[in-house]
Amino acid sequence: MFGTVLVRAAAVRRGLVHASIRRHGTQQRLITTVQRQPTAQRRQLATLMPAEAQDETKLHDTDPWTKPDPFGHAASARNTHTCSKTAKDSVKSDDVALEHSIRDFLGSTRQRPRAGLKADELVVKCPVCSPGKPRRLAYSAHLSTQTGAFVCTNCFEQGSWEKYQELAMRRNFQNTIPRTRATDPPPFEFAETTLVQLRTNLVAHEEIYAALTGQEKGQLRLRSEVLAQYGVGLGFLDTGVPEISDVQALVEGSDHAVPCLVFPRTAFRTNSFIEGTSSLADIANSTAQESKGVISSMLSEMQADSGSVSDSTQAVFRTVQLKVVGWNTAELEMYVPVDEAQPGLFGFHIAGPDSSDVILTSHELDAVAAYQETGVAAVSLPRGPYQLPLDAMRALERFERVYVWLDDDHQGEEAAKLIARKLGVDRCQIVRTRGGSPHGPRSASIALARGYNLSEILEQAQPVQHDKVLDFSALREAVKFEVTNPDLIRGVESKELPGWNAIYKGLRPGELTILSGPTGCGKTTVISQMSLDFCKSGVSTLWGSFEIPNVRLATRMMSQFAKRNIAQNVAEIDYWSRKFEQLPMYFLKFHGSTNPDTVLETMRHAVYAYDVKHIVIDNLQFMMSMQAKGIDKYDAQDAAIATFRQFATDENVHITVVAHLRKDQPSADVDINSIFGSAKVTQEADNVVILQRQGNSDSKVRCINVVKNRFDGTLGKVFIEYDRDTMAFAEVPPPRKRKGVKIVKSSSRLSMADRLLAEMEADAVSQRAVDADGNELPSS
Repeated sequence: MFGTVLVRAAAVRRGLVHASIRRHGTQQRLITTVQRQPTAQRRQLATLMPAEAQDETKLHDTDPWTKPDPFGHAASARNTHTCSKTAKDSVKSDDVALEHSIRDFLGSTRQRPRAGLKADELVVKCPVCSPGKPRRLAYSAHLSTQTGAFVCTNCFEQGSWEKYQELAMRRNFQNTIPRTRATDPPPFEFAETTLVQLRTNLVAHEEIYAALTGQEKGQLRLRSEVLAQYGVGLGFLDTGVPEISDVQALVEGSDHAVPCLVFPRTAFRTNSFIEGTSSLADIANSTAQESKGVISSMLSEMQADSGSVSDSTQAVFRTVQLKVVGWNTAELEMYVPVDEAQPGLFGFHIAGPDSSDVILTSHELDAVAAYQETGVAAVSLPRGPYQLPLDAMRALERFERVYVWLDDDHQGEEAAKLIARKLGVDRCQIVRTRGGSPHGPRSASIALARGYNLSEILEQAQPVQHDKVLDFSALREAVKFEVTNPDLIRGVESKELPGWNAIYKGLRPGELTILSGPTGCGKTTVISQMSLDFCKSGVSTLWGSFEIPNVRLATRMMSQFAKRNIAQNVAEIDYWSRKFEQLPMYFLKFHGSTNPDTVLETMRHAVYAYDVKHIVIDNLQFMMSMQAKGIDKYDAQDAAIATFRQFATDENVHITVVAHLRKDQPSADVDINSIFGSAKVTQEADNVVILQRQGNSDSKVRCINVVKNRFDGTLGKVFIEYDRDTMAFAEVPPPRKRKGVKIVKSSSRLSMADRLLAEMEADAVSQRAVDADGNELPSS
């Protein structure tokens, strides 16, 4: 029977290996095709073949041009042994040659490679996008030490080892090679005694330890041995310290320190290859080497009790970073080290080499609870509860099934669908802790504290449904939930403009908002402040500033973030820069006229790579300038708006587009029909917001007028006032209305006495203040 089998895997999808293997009758042609591939590709494809084909490949692993006997007659034992030995020696020789080539070239370029989240992977400098970046951001390319193939998680450049060498020999990369020192400094190393002391602090703190391990109401019911297996500890942090520079200070604390939970992130230990003390094969396949890290030591202590951790797990893992979270202060969150940390995941060491399933949670304690009750290895997202970076995606490629167990609310559900699409909907299942009940537990740790059976919740996980085909049965529960819980389906609300939430109802995914207003009224300042507000709530944001440079925009946003003008506080720039850098904020590198297709392609990359949920385009007219002339520019603008509208729906992101008003429109008569372009701009939008100056030209008060709201139809105005010190707006009460004077007769026809009397009456009326409804207020 004739057929075609297309081998596709994670490496094939990324373009690292391209192969089409044809099957004709038996396994024979499949084997021959694989044997004729280069050594690196042959090893990749061998892992994708059926088991029986792999067995035959081992039997016939001879000269690639030697075909097996078509009649099935056995070859002589001497020839088989000789050919098999020759093939093995050839593969081993190729591996050694590739290892020496990688080691020598990285040494010649003075790189200090980091350990990746795969046993045979190194994180090295990207030869394309690393020039011009600081050292801690330059290491973004993942290099396979088995095949030499590389892929950059920042610019998506990929290819073979030969391509990496060719790109690295170009002048722009050669100029980045350090001249003053032998190599880049080594990655940060934790002292084992320090990590042990952090674990000891947790056990010694009776209140927090009881809250985590106690069985009473309101306690999380986590077992002490599971907390130790994950390496959870307790530190003490002074809230006045901008960052943690001394890990020992975190252990000992001070008089003003507050308790903080410490969650270690682990990764493979590949220092032996990096330092050149042993061969690559020993690192990738070692099962007996003793690790010197705290993770291995604590796992060996517990192995005698549980027997669930293999020797190979102890051998190759180490702690690469600590996440510090305040126990009573939710806003307190820091990382050690802040810079130059190699990729790592909380709970990465829990999954053994034979594990086929894994649970992905939003928070660290959810991962501990899920693993404790289900026995399935669990890891947590490294960057907030809704972001899955590409480093973590690569670490999850080896698992056949991924349970996405995020917070069971509106935001968590949308993030779970997005993550499932990134990892592959065919191997992902979404876990819903509430089970359709609005009063159920939101997360795994809360469910355990309330006495729920987490194993039963996991068994009810459902795959992601196709988003293009639905029936009412798929919508029934969603409709019921939306009707009975209107507050839970509102978007991400603003923390700085509470009055805005009452009208706008929060930032919702899948919508398009048009923000317009007269020139110079502060549209960019308002939307930068709002986007920063949402970003601090965990909404990954992509900023496309086509009007002002990114440096000027970032300077303004940092002042808004710090609540002070950083230009007048130069000594604090480094501190606020580090804080700002931890936000999921990204910028498009465009300015002025840009093809919308190019912008759209970059937006799609950002949604995939950085889980972007809010995109700002400022502004539409600058982006579309010179893209069309005459009457065609209106058609081009309409096409761009339609494209953004479709993109917001398909990618389930919120897009805010800043648009200008028509130049012939008086500022006093601005409405929904005053926006530049055709009516399609406002027809496609879900929300239309107009910003206007209140009062004279010197007034600092602005009015945010919502003139269209497709979510629930609520319209209204919010008044804000600009503060020059913080470079941001703050809500103010509505201005008082003043009654005008009714003119009975023209002043030119009045006598001098009547005119003086009319002016006195007008002054008296103007001094009587009224409220917003026209009622007279008592005089002071």
